This record gives sequence, structure tokens and C-alpha cells, in this order.
Amino acid sequence: VESTESMLRRVIGEDVRLDVELPAERWLVRADPGQVEQVVMNLAVNARDAMPHGGTLAFRVEHVHLTEADAAARPDAQAGDFVVLVVRDTGVGMDEATLARVFEPFFTTK
Repeated sequence: VESTESMLRRVIGEDVRLDVELPAERWLVRADPGQVEQVVMNLAVNARDAMPHGGTLAFRVEHVHLTEADAAARPDAQAGDFVVLVVRDTGVGMDEATLARVFEPFFTTK
């Protein structure tokens, strides 16, 4: 997230405020940096398009610890330490038809 911040600012334009919140302590994660960058950029472009008159796009990275009880309450979760990327925007959101299809593998609104 940090390495894409300057590129994000150019992509989202002047009307969208970018907030990036990173923890002081950095943890290593097992991920392809290029794929993570692509996900972050796609989320930013989609957020920008959902805010044609401006707004706020926020990325927050945080460390979380899931206990056994936490993991039991979430399908496919396991206990342990994780890094979470939280993304929020003030865009118009999705209509019900789009929301119903959002997790289909090749669904797109573009």
C-alpha cells in the first residue's frame, strides 16, 4: 500500500481525498507484491468511478490476532496473527443486482 500511494494519488485525481493509515510496526506477509498492487489499484479506480463528484478513499493496514474462538466463528478461518487491509470510500455503492453478483468469478460492470 505504501509503495503505491503516490501512484494512487495520480490515478484518483484531485477531487478524491486519499487517506492511508499504516501501522508503525511492519509485518511481512506471503503475497505477490505485483498482485497486491494490482488489487489496490483496481479498488482505487473502482472507488474513484463511484465518486464522480469527489469524496474520500481510505486504506488502512492493521495487525490482528484471531483466537481459536474468533476463528471458530468465521468459515475457513484459523487462529493466528494476520495483516488486514481495510478499504473504505464514500462512493454511491452498489445496487442490489450488482451486489447479488459481486462474487461471481468473471462478473464485471465495466
